Amino acid sequence: MRIDPNGLIGGCPALVVRKALRHLRVWDQWGVAELEAAAALAPGTGRDVVKALQTEGLIEASAGGAWSVTQAGRTFSVASAARPVTRATAEKALAEFLDRVGQVNRDPYFLGKVIRVVLFGSMLKPEVMRLSDVDLAVELATKEADFDRAREQNYRRAEELAEKGKQFRNVLDWELCWYFETRHFLKGEAA
Repeated sequence: MRIDPNGLIGGCPALVVRKALRHLRVWDQWGVAELEAAAALAPGTGRDVVKALQTEGLIEASAGGAWSVTQAGRTFSVASAARPVTRATAEKALAEFLDRVGQVNRDPYFLGKVIRVVLFGSMLKPEVMRLSDVDLAVELATKEADFDRAREQNYRRAEELAEKGKQFRNVLDWELCWYFETRHFLKGEAA
């Protein structure tokens, strides 16, 4: 699904609605105040947005005046706002990604390795010439098979990065340092 990045839903920008639904979809039920907080709306202004979301089928009423995100709302919450790209551009991006996979698996610096890459979505349809994105599923594992040694290597890497100024937000960032470092590189992001 693709959404118009300049579109409005109930007077609220579509990208703000998407972000709010991403936040709210993890809750079974939520109220107008939670929507206002997730969408950074002024208190008392969320009721119009709730009506618009319900009209669009993105949310539905739950017990006790609460709301929940529908399947259509979940789909909207992960929709792309990116402009379609040509098949050639998508193929170039995929080739660059696969080059990074090879680099990760060869370079002893990386504590993680790529076990499997699965391509899915519109890129598998050769008749589609304008693609919204390249859909990939990637399975990562530690290069070190022994759990205790892999954990020790991860702790040393986390300590090295912390000494260089890396901020770890929580214990999961620390425990999965190997994973996030590998993932960021694969995505072409700066560490």
